[in-house]
Amino acid sequence: MKLTEAEIARYHEQGYLVPSYRLPSDALGSMREAYARLLADNADIASDIMLGPHLEKPGAQGVEGSRVWLEFATQPALLDMVAQLVGNDLVLWGTTIFGKPAGCGKATPWHQDGDYYPIRPLETISIWVALDDVTPENGPMRFIPGSHKARKIFSHHWEENENLSINKVCDSEHYDESTAYDLLLKAGEVSFHDVYMIHGSKANNTDRRRAAFVVRIMPGHCHYDHELGQQMAEPHQAHDYGRRPLFLIRGCDTTGKNNFSIGH
Repeated sequence: MKLTEAEIARYHEQGYLVPSYRLPSDALGSMREAYARLLADNADIASDIMLGPHLEKPGAQGVEGSRVWLEFATQPALLDMVAQLVGNDLVLWGTTIFGKPAGCGKATPWHQDGDYYPIRPLETISIWVALDDVTPENGPMRFIPGSHKARKIFSHHWEENENLSINKVCDSEHYDESTAYDLLLKAGEVSFHDVYMIHGSKANNTDRRRAAFVVRIMPGHCHYDHELGQQMAEPHQAHDYGRRPLFLIRGCDTTGKNNFSIGH
């Protein structure tokens, strides 16, 4: 799968990209079937955020996953596009499924993902795969175009609110909500976004689920510092940053520092 020069330029300018690509229908069907099994196997865990479905050994959140999600995360077409955006050396360090269940899918406040990632230098691309149609009504992800350009983590504050999927919220002086782009996708379509992108989503109060599978990949010249991840654990213990297993999925680890035994 090859991105056009215009698509690559758009990603670097805007901080996100929706390529002219859609998963084959059989691949999407397999992912949706696997998600149904995952929900059944983890009925005691809220589906708003399910961490590490690609891990057979449960992490701190306790999700009992399956290796099939690692296969979904490393589909050649997806990695071909990622390589064009961030380079050929690729390390997968996380996956998440955001369930956005019908009628009660929580809102996600404006935030930057990298605010608590133990990655130095801080570089990560997220692949966002729509398992369901994303409409204006069922809580689409929203981007602030160009908010990645400063290459910095802006100030955030902690907000206790049971109606939010996360509690760290970007301070409002760093973005203009009127410029937001709503990510509307058909099931099987994908998007990519930069780790510094300010983004969020509204609640899903419709009768239609809005699930998405998200894959986190860093370039091979970055160091995932497990020790730093453990230090940064509070108040993110459920995210297990100190014990995340790493997977070298293309190329090599040019830092020589990444530990590929932790968590395996």
